[in-house]
Amino acid sequence: MWDWLADAYRSRIVDNGREPLFLLHVGLIGSFLFIRFSVRMIRRGVSWWPGNVNPGGLHIHHVVFGQAMMLIGGIGSFAVRGGPVAHNLLALLFGIGCGLVLDEFALVLHLEDVYWSEQGRKSVDAVILAVAVIGLLLIGEAPLGGFIGAVNGEQIGVAAVLLGFVVICLIKGKVWTGLIGVMVPPVAIIGALRLARPSSPWSRWRYHSRPRRLARSERREDRVHRRLVAFKTTLIDAVAGAPHLKSKSEGAPVPPRPTVVDIPPSRIEVWLRPLQEPGAATAVWYLRVASVLNVLTGLIAPFRERVHQATEGEYFTAFLVSPGFTGAALAFLLAVTLRRRKRASWIVAVTLVCGYLALCALALDLLPEARSHPFNWVSGGLTLLLALSLLVSRRAFNVRGERGNVALGLLSLLVGSVVAVGLGTVLTHATDAAPPASWKACLHYAVLRVLTVSSLFDLPEITVPGWTDLAINLLSVALMLMVLLAFFRSPRGRARLEASDEARLRELLAEYGEHDPIGYFALRRDKSVSWSPDGRAAVLYRVVNGVALASGDPVGDREQWPAAIAGWLAAARRHAWIPAVTGAGGGAAAAYEQAGLKSLDFGDEAVVDVAEFTGTYLGTAVDGAFGGDALRPLREAHGLIRDAGYTAVVRRHRDIPRAEMADLAHLADAWRRHASERGFSVALGRLGDPADGDCVMVECRDPQGRTSALLSFVPWGRRGLCLDLMRRDRESGSALIDYLITELLLRARADAEPVRGVTRVSLNFAVFRSVFEQDGKAGAGPLLRLWRKVLRLLSRRWHLEARYRSYAAYLPQWRPRHLLYERSAELPRIAAATATAEGFLRAPRLPRPGGAPVPAPGAAAPGPR
Repeated sequence: MWDWLADAYRSRIVDNGREPLFLLHVGLIGSFLFIRFSVRMIRRGVSWWPGNVNPGGLHIHHVVFGQAMMLIGGIGSFAVRGGPVAHNLLALLFGIGCGLVLDEFALVLHLEDVYWSEQGRKSVDAVILAVAVIGLLLIGEAPLGGFIGAVNGEQIGVAAVLLGFVVICLIKGKVWTGLIGVMVPPVAIIGALRLARPSSPWSRWRYHSRPRRLARSERREDRVHRRLVAFKTTLIDAVAGAPHLKSKSEGAPVPPRPTVVDIPPSRIEVWLRPLQEPGAATAVWYLRVASVLNVLTGLIAPFRERVHQATEGEYFTAFLVSPGFTGAALAFLLAVTLRRRKRASWIVAVTLVCGYLALCALALDLLPEARSHPFNWVSGGLTLLLALSLLVSRRAFNVRGERGNVALGLLSLLVGSVVAVGLGTVLTHATDAAPPASWKACLHYAVLRVLTVSSLFDLPEITVPGWTDLAINLLSVALMLMVLLAFFRSPRGRARLEASDEARLRELLAEYGEHDPIGYFALRRDKSVSWSPDGRAAVLYRVVNGVALASGDPVGDREQWPAAIAGWLAAARRHAWIPAVTGAGGGAAAAYEQAGLKSLDFGDEAVVDVAEFTGTYLGTAVDGAFGGDALRPLREAHGLIRDAGYTAVVRRHRDIPRAEMADLAHLADAWRRHASERGFSVALGRLGDPADGDCVMVECRDPQGRTSALLSFVPWGRRGLCLDLMRRDRESGSALIDYLITELLLRARADAEPVRGVTRVSLNFAVFRSVFEQDGKAGAGPLLRLWRKVLRLLSRRWHLEARYRSYAAYLPQWRPRHLLYERSAELPRIAAATATAEGFLRAPRLPRPGGAPVPAPGAAAPGPR
């Protein structure tokens, strides 16, 4: 590596006569970093740093030393006739002086010590500009395009035109763009053609009578420039230190001008508006067809080889139409993200399509043999059609991604490239034919295969088996998908339930909470809320892996449900979230279906009528003979536990002392059988919160008075309860849970406090109950039998069937619950999001120092018995 660096330095710097300029550059950067470190140590007041130079009480700024060094270095470079070593030293000295002078550029500009004020940032800007210009000179860039040979009129004309673009950039308020454009002309041209900044002279002269253009400029200022300035300021403060003083000449901040928002569309937008959706649909379907064609043709080896031979010769295909799985994966990903109207996906697609279209145009223009084949014209026409479809539908792709996507994408590219290239290098070295190539050649091979289109470059003379190339290609595809997915991430939905929202939801539950047993779970504080316009209804949801997952029925007035659902769907589409609902009742499922969602049976809720159950349990019901036999196991278990000295304690949460509630929450956490909390749609997610005083706690205590099991119920309207939390000592049997539920129902029948007036109890719902209920019945088809086997396999870990069997013992009324979705293709992702939200799936995380993560006290959720 060091040999390569030395060779590059000698060939690019020394041999080209740029070594003095390079040393000047190094001296400027080094002196700036050193003096900034020095002044920060002085400001901090550390005892081990020398401090300021104050001879005789006179403070000497370091700009004085810089001026002296620049004089010595500048004059010496003209006066000294020594060899290259002397000139290199003088260049280094001149660069050090430049760094010291430019570091106090703001002092010279304002004739005031503004070093640690906002105006002092101009010094850092001057240093950055000087470093950039000298760096461009080092790599061979010359001002205004440079001059080769004798100066002629054409060169002067080009320089004048470029200088005009630079001046326009400066008038438009783009100082950095204009100054960098002196060295890099394309930057000046682009800056001159784009909109001016709203506070620039150009804006005052040209945009006063063009409010639409002024509004676009102001929006761009808010959306782009201010973010860039904030990022630059943060980075500069990290290196140079943040200002903390206010200068005497610094005036009051100028308030920002109001942005014009409501502006009618332009004529072009009016003409193109009918083409937006058809254009977007055309682009999506093109990419879908390209993906399918690539997969199908990639599986046919002879066809794949013939296409590759043709495209390496005189033919080229349309954009992303090439047999193979890399193109298929890219086309499929772009199709999915474009269908969700993601802006970042549109930018990537337009960049790739326009670049490919430019290559096609060059091939048709420069290669006569390419123009002679109609196939190439058709390919170019299809690519042009795709480009036009994307351009006319630009306004349709308005979904912006998560903040930080660019940084995450670049980080993924960096880390993923290191990992993929490293694995590819090891594979290449391990499988290369004897004698194995050097590690350098293997690294070169892996870099070309992973990070480039290897057909455009000459690969090293390395012979590896086909599976090695396939593995490296898979690494390249995985890297590409990982980076693109990072760029295309949807917003995560950081909104949480605010105190005002919770208070309003409690009012709605008190007024309309009778219809939904699990309505109280809408008060989970890790949910977002979408209100109807009048605030009379709301949809509660959480964003999980890009899925806006709502749970239960909407809260509030049924007549306002459609408005709340429409607002929730609009928010989902605005952020490219997949809408889904889990655990919706029959009435809510009908409302969601009217909004365009599809319904799927998800399970059934077990609702026990207190009068019917206790009548059957005590043998006083009309069908008591049958019911008594069915409930005999419960009755016997209840009697055995009661005779063994166990007792049940039923209290409202508000009646439990705080210290005792903390102990119960600790027991609930200790008895949890899983590392993470489970429950989302039918779990409150907390225990012992003062706001939940109406919840009911049922404890089972052994003969020594120790708590052996506990249940927690949330209110269901005014006359019902719904099971929230279910915990027991791991050394105790599940009969304790049955004992507590039976005891609660008996006390509710006796109208005893604190469950006076409770007439119905929901035991939560069992997922896919109908499948387990039909187990063993004749007539089941092959799909139902397969689905039953899958659920039984899942039940071994998640106890789905055991939960249904335990609820069925109470002879409940089964109320169906539904899963709502928009597209069948999204069901796998919705299922994964639901399992993640409910706690059945966990994203891998690094362990915390000191052991496994410990859940916060009081955060408890229902788990399987």
